[in-house]
Amino acid sequence: MTMNKLSCALITALASLSLSACGGGGGSGGNPEPPEPEVVSYDITDLNKGFYSNKLYCNQSSSDEKAGTLCGLRIYQIMVEAFNNGDDSINYDVGYGTSDHKGDIQGVIDQLDYIKGLGVNAIWLTPVFQSALLTDHTVPLDATGYFAQEYFKVDPRFGSEDTLKKLISEAHSRGMYVFLDGVYGHFKDNIQRISENGSILNQTETCQGSTETYEAGDGTLCAAYDFPGSTGTEDFFKDVATYYIKEYKIDGWRLDQAYQVPVGTWEDFRTAVENTASGVTYRLDNKTVNPPAYMVGEIWHSNALMTEKGYGTEAHPGLKSLFNFNVRYAITQALAVEESGYGNHTGTVIRTQLKDNENAFPAFAMPNIFLGNHDLVRFGDLIQRAKKLNAINRELYWNRYLLAHMVTAVMSGPMTVFYGDEWGQEVPNFDIKKEQMGYYDDHVARVNGKFSGFTENESNLLKLFRRLMNLRSNLKSLYMGGMTDIKTDDVLFSIKKDFDDESVFFFMNVREDKTAEVNLDTAIPGDGNALYDLMTCEEVQAEGNVFKVNLPAVTGKLLGNQSAYSKVCAD
Repeated sequence: MTMNKLSCALITALASLSLSACGGGGGSGGNPEPPEPEVVSYDITDLNKGFYSNKLYCNQSSSDEKAGTLCGLRIYQIMVEAFNNGDDSINYDVGYGTSDHKGDIQGVIDQLDYIKGLGVNAIWLTPVFQSALLTDHTVPLDATGYFAQEYFKVDPRFGSEDTLKKLISEAHSRGMYVFLDGVYGHFKDNIQRISENGSILNQTETCQGSTETYEAGDGTLCAAYDFPGSTGTEDFFKDVATYYIKEYKIDGWRLDQAYQVPVGTWEDFRTAVENTASGVTYRLDNKTVNPPAYMVGEIWHSNALMTEKGYGTEAHPGLKSLFNFNVRYAITQALAVEESGYGNHTGTVIRTQLKDNENAFPAFAMPNIFLGNHDLVRFGDLIQRAKKLNAINRELYWNRYLLAHMVTAVMSGPMTVFYGDEWGQEVPNFDIKKEQMGYYDDHVARVNGKFSGFTENESNLLKLFRRLMNLRSNLKSLYMGGMTDIKTDDVLFSIKKDFDDESVFFFMNVREDKTAEVNLDTAIPGDGNALYDLMTCEEVQAEGNVFKVNLPAVTGKLLGNQSAYSKVCAD
């Protein structure tokens, strides 16, 4: 990266707590001077109030404390084997991705203060079930944790049962929940099949995919939930799910390949976890609480299939939260490209997918918004891939990363951030698929964690991410507010979020060849017609009867009314 690019991002970030349309981040070299962006003007005198139905659970502006807890989750995902080495005597040393594969539970404990400082309020650990003993010959699959051999023991290459208990206690003392990764559909063929309560796991070599069955691979098996005359599999995994709530006081589960479990069984699992959690207490940030019993499933498919296999129906709800894969794809299409190389650089692509969520999901649904995970390509690498494929002309790396964080931060419902995305991590020299060990698209994001030694641009993005988490922590309009379309088209994505008297306006220009000038009628914000930039805490001065919101290429603005301003800018 050239010095003038870095300085541009640094100066603008410090001056306005926003990144300007300058500079790239992926080492793609200099770019020719772009043509002067075309100016597109918008006169906003009314809102498109009927577009979003706001029927989903976290758009209901509920005063219920449990709703606030679940919708307000800000989860930090950690790939245990890659994140951080805290105990050098128990490393896997093999695995998928480009890390050194030395991560463990103590390494997570060592970074809890860093994680807390991000402004998140929960962590999700990839599976910690025993996959291989210290005496075993290990293969890369073992390090992932996704094929267990003993569900009621902690993998000794990650730590001990006491180390896991220490992590959970230390996280709780810092006001953070802890979620474990539940893999209730597949495992090793030498699985310990009897639970702590004597339930017997039934197994099969024919596995359920999202839409069709397949044969288990060498050394692996899948769970048989339809074993004739037996509920053993359901009882076995129900014992697993409740055991970690009772014995370790975890707060819930992320559920791998949730389509491998019948949707009706999810209802039984969820009820068992919620009932168990109601009888467990601990101290969270100096308050006595019950585990929130949050359960979020991975179903990587269409919204319709998510409902069929995961959410279920209003009468028979299965899981109440699933990862919002399709909005994630819409965000990457708008700001970079998705893994396939497909891009759609419009605001409309995001709005369309949000509307499809409302049409497809039952009202109790809590889609979990996210940008990346251990199975996806880093967003930074997708920016670079877009440039490599000529899907975009200017990388504008830091702008695009910031906008991706901004749009996820303003979506109602729980959210998850993959470690490293908070400061703009990418995998060096990975833009187009390499298809070699360590660099496949489905595991290239599994890198070593980084907690210091950031460049100036990384530090700036990290600072802005923390600010966004602070806003999301304090503004219910962001994580559980109703949503109104302002104006969305090929250039703009813009919404208004409301909770009681609190209003936030989000404007995003996704285009690199357009400057958007928005003239927002002063009557729209109400509340004395005051409007403030929530990133800088500066008042936006009206010009006549409009607030002028200037959006250079690939930039965004978060504006709030007096009520929102008072909650995040009082100091």
